[in-house]
Amino acid sequence: MALVIHPNITGEVEARAYQFLATQDALSGNTLVVMPTGFGKTAVQWLVMAEFLKKEGMIIILAPSIGLVDQHYEMAKEILKISEHEISILTGNISPKDRPAIWDQSRMIVATPHVVRNDAQTGGIELKDVSLIVFDEAHHAKGNEPMAEIGNLYFQANPQGAMLGATASPGTKRDDILQVANHLQIERMHLAKRDDDLLKPYATEMHIENHRIQLPEGINALISPLNNQLSVESDYLRRGGFLSAQGRLTSWAINEAQRRASAAIQRDDKRGYDAARRIGDIRRLIRLIDLVETQGVKCALAYLERSDSERRKKNRKSARFLSLPAVHDAYRRLSLMDELHPKLKLTKKTVTQGMRRHPEGRIIIFTEYRDTVDILCEYLKEDTRLRVTPFIGQASKGDSAGMNQKKQREVLQKFRDGTFNVLVATSVAEEGLDIPAAERVIMYEPVPSAIRAIQRRGRTARKSDGDVHAFITENTRDEYIQLASHNKEKKMFANLENLRRQARLPRKMPSSVGMLDAFSVKTSDGQIIRAEAFIESEKERLIQPKNAEIEADQPKIIQQEEVQLPQRPSLQRGLEEFIDPDSIETHLESAQEEVESIDPKKKQT
Repeated sequence: MALVIHPNITGEVEARAYQFLATQDALSGNTLVVMPTGFGKTAVQWLVMAEFLKKEGMIIILAPSIGLVDQHYEMAKEILKISEHEISILTGNISPKDRPAIWDQSRMIVATPHVVRNDAQTGGIELKDVSLIVFDEAHHAKGNEPMAEIGNLYFQANPQGAMLGATASPGTKRDDILQVANHLQIERMHLAKRDDDLLKPYATEMHIENHRIQLPEGINALISPLNNQLSVESDYLRRGGFLSAQGRLTSWAINEAQRRASAAIQRDDKRGYDAARRIGDIRRLIRLIDLVETQGVKCALAYLERSDSERRKKNRKSARFLSLPAVHDAYRRLSLMDELHPKLKLTKKTVTQGMRRHPEGRIIIFTEYRDTVDILCEYLKEDTRLRVTPFIGQASKGDSAGMNQKKQREVLQKFRDGTFNVLVATSVAEEGLDIPAAERVIMYEPVPSAIRAIQRRGRTARKSDGDVHAFITENTRDEYIQLASHNKEKKMFANLENLRRQARLPRKMPSSVGMLDAFSVKTSDGQIIRAEAFIESEKERLIQPKNAEIEADQPKIIQQEEVQLPQRPSLQRGLEEFIDPDSIETHLESAQEEVESIDPKKKQT
């Protein structure tokens, strides 16, 4: 293996030509590096930071979570020539009064964006003293996000300062990409794709199987009265003029009804109060239907049990919701039912098949819901061959306590050393964390964000081949979300290239000469050569003439499997009855525009 040599690199870093090229761009001006998950964006950051350690000024590494901050801190100490007292962590766990002293004594800071943004705004730190800011997971640098505000504050304080953004997925919408570029003052966009000749030798095969699932008759019979109740509530709002007379019951339509109800209340129109209450019921009904359809009996029951607990605490909204005839009946029936949703048994089948193929392997299961995490862990632990553990975020939700930072570290270490071989995780495991590569990833439901889909898949096939299994319940939100996410991902690289061609983003200018002079490479046979010579030799060895057409960086779907279940019963809902729920936890707002563009003619009946 060829190794990077640099005065400020003490650990082993494999020399890869495409990483040197990204480093060359980053040292020539503010750069956004877009590189597939598993190809070493972090290594590019190390190389750039090593060069900046030769200069005056502080270096900041921003990471969106405490787990990622810890990871960067440990890796920087291992790879870079920097003493332990020169590198520090700044997170919300450190008191604001203690942070200025840490700032003053450090050469390198690894921090969460909120802390740096807040301290810079209050004068606790001076960004003018910073020579480089690295924005890890740079797709967060948009809108009013702390990363975006730090980019603006840093440019104001030090216009000559350098910024490096790194992400696998900068965003699918043109405006999102432009926002990231503008906030970070991007001068160069470095795009690396899985099928680039220089990346191919390091690529692993990712097999994707989409399992299409039909709901059994028992679940359809449970859902039908809930849909009827939903029609009763929405028809009432239509007659009152709060909902439009025609059109699907989308999250946008519900929000507009809420706006109209608020306006009526301000006019002292008593109908507004009743409308607002019914809109709350509709939101909860949609959520309940969604849980039954995509998660199953136990998850839906847990949701209603929480509502019942709130009712006993005199929560009028929960009491009203549970008093709806269809909801009251569903609660009773759910409490008497065993799990009927096919996803649960399919999960165990998929996990055990994976373990037979890789007895020493690891499997990660992603789901949106903590209730589903608990249900899956309990169910899979029935098989003594499976050593299952949950992995969730730090925030507490209702009666569900979060997993603190220390516990998260312990779980990941035990997953790494094989104490656990199945990790059942929420979205906290999607982004960047050094979770050991899994041979198999199971997505219990699709996610509306292309960025999150890319990150979930990126937990496998990092160092060896892996497979991804996506569970999609037919004729439900699952189908629409899967299609929306797929289309958004296809658009991402096309939008990047289109924006560059239209001069909306900086064109990739030639890199400055001599940016890699301090780097050399120790080849596998022991020779020492200059980095530029190594790049040229790799180009000669790997690059083949081809059409330079830009394609989306997306693994091919190797196989699709359909779960064979009994014939769909007469009560099975059709696509025309699909309802897009307004669920905060599942972040469906980001999928709405894409969903409507896919099937604008569908109507709610």
